[in-house]
Amino acid sequence: MSDNQQRGEALTYPTRAVVTAGMPYGNKTLHFGHIGGVFVPADCFARFLRMRIGYANVLFVSGTDCYGSPIDEAYRKLRENGDFDGSEADYVVANHAAQSQVMRDYDISLDIFEGSGIGASAAIHQALSQKLVERLYQGGFLQLEETEQFYDEKAETFLNGRQVRGRCPVQGCKSSVAYADECELGHQYLPVELIAPKSTVSGDTPALRKVANWYFDLPRFMSFLQNYCTEQEANGTTRELVLKTIREFLVPPVLYLKNELEEDYRALAGELP
Repeated sequence: MSDNQQRGEALTYPTRAVVTAGMPYGNKTLHFGHIGGVFVPADCFARFLRMRIGYANVLFVSGTDCYGSPIDEAYRKLRENGDFDGSEADYVVANHAAQSQVMRDYDISLDIFEGSGIGASAAIHQALSQKLVERLYQGGFLQLEETEQFYDEKAETFLNGRQVRGRCPVQGCKSSVAYADECELGHQYLPVELIAPKSTVSGDTPALRKVANWYFDLPRFMSFLQNYCTEQEANGTTRELVLKTIREFLVPPVLYLKNELEEDYRALAGELP
């Protein structure tokens, strides 16, 4: 409850509003959890705002997320089993069409439900993403770093995190499934530390190859995020779940070091600002 509500004061509403709902991956049709847990609550809020500030002043937006390892893996398995003979793009488009039909069947009042990699929306996402990355680069917030990534020499392709399976290297871990750099229980490690890695694409043991990627310099924004949390706590209108999620990123991570790496780590830590 906000401070205004506690004092019995009248609520104020925005002049215009955008309501969003989580974007489901394009690797499946929707289940009731998507509808009941995501779209119905957002739809109720959008309808409520329309009654208060006018239909034309509220935009209810969502869509299909067309990118990500879950899509790659689901598509690969369908192809292996002979259950789908189209391209991966065809697979995503078909799932998007099925998701859109479910929205219509449940009368979810979305103004926009498109796909991040489909049609006109794809061009918009591409242009906006490029603009954001360029702004971050110009501001000095991106760092080019070289890391090792698994490569399937038989399939002649780099593997994403979910296309590698092995055993977690963290001592005492009870996980039965470990991926490239994180096990199902949340332990994180370097890809080179994964025990007995296997490619889910070919079944072979993948090689490690160095790849250069851009990384966002999140530590530079820690004070900004801390101040933001404090401000939102004070106004009393932000859901605690949102603040809790942000705070989790502000807590220093727990590091698990092998004994033989401790000396190197302490030397490196001493050189950091």
